[in-house]
Amino acid sequence: MTQSSSSLDDLILLNREIAALVKAGIPLELGLKGLAGNVGTRLGGLSERLSKRMAEGTSLPDALALEGPAVSPVYTAVMEAGLSSGRLPDALESMAASGQVMQETRQRIRLAIIYPLFCGVISYGLLAGFLTFFLPHLLRGIEGLGLPYLWPIEGLKFLDQHKTYVTLVIPAVVLAVVVVTALLRKNVTRGLWRWMTSFRWVPGVTSIRQSQNWAQFTELLAMQLEHAAPLPRAFRLAADSVDHTGWHQESRMVCDKLELGIPLPLALESSRLLPPLARWMISTAERQGTLIPTLRQLSEMYRRRALLQAARLKTWLPVMITIGVTGVIGLAYGLLCFIPMRALLIGLMQE
Repeated sequence: MTQSSSSLDDLILLNREIAALVKAGIPLELGLKGLAGNVGTRLGGLSERLSKRMAEGTSLPDALALEGPAVSPVYTAVMEAGLSSGRLPDALESMAASGQVMQETRQRIRLAIIYPLFCGVISYGLLAGFLTFFLPHLLRGIEGLGLPYLWPIEGLKFLDQHKTYVTLVIPAVVLAVVVVTALLRKNVTRGLWRWMTSFRWVPGVTSIRQSQNWAQFTELLAMQLEHAAPLPRAFRLAADSVDHTGWHQESRMVCDKLELGIPLPLALESSRLLPPLARWMISTAERQGTLIPTLRQLSEMYRRRALLQAARLKTWLPVMITIGVTGVIGLAYGLLCFIPMRALLIGLMQE
């Protein structure tokens, strides 16, 4: 799933609504039409468009694909795999659970960043005040006393000469980048905005997402094989549910081998992105005739791993960010005051 015109919250809610409609036996085109009038503007518009297309004879995956970048191809792949296995509600509930974990993790990261970000802004303001109001008087005092310019004072003199960049240019550039990125997030800077708001740059988030991807892949593959789906088609649909471009390319090669009649263990030998443990367990289970139960075990294992990783991240990230940012700020201000005073005292003692 991606955040574009439809937010992650919207797609999680849509997942659960579609699952409920399928379980209740209500035709999706009618249920989505009724949903459109009872939810927010964005989700309501999406539901109404899907209902209209399905009433015209378009399948649900194709109706979603017509949304373009607003709905991820991964999300459409999960829909198609769920329909193919006859267990669409289970597939959607699984993806909704994964989306909920990522949403809660992102919210915790946002909260963890707010305090250090506030401290950083205040500290930068104090630095600008130090360079503007205090440093010029300090340098004039040293010059008036005729003290030698030791290297710390030379460094401060350099900052004083270029303080316009620190106090005006750098903040203006940062503010302009943030504003432009936010305003153009659906056009020119869509990729940058998506990367920033996905928090994949935060250590640990990518690992959580990868664990969820493999849990989803193995679960969807097991669902389809339980309903006697052909292995190449089942593998392709399950692989498309993984949010990883490199894996999509690699899985196509595996599917090509499967369609040629090559056994699954041999087809997976060239795979480098599938985790070694998963590759070994799938290959062994295929030989022993226990592929479906093994896929179920792998799915549960990766699901538990994602939850554990998310719990650790949500516990330790706020602490580490706060300690890191406030520690750096405290050290910087301590050195900023201590080093010039030490140089001043050394200069006075040499007189």
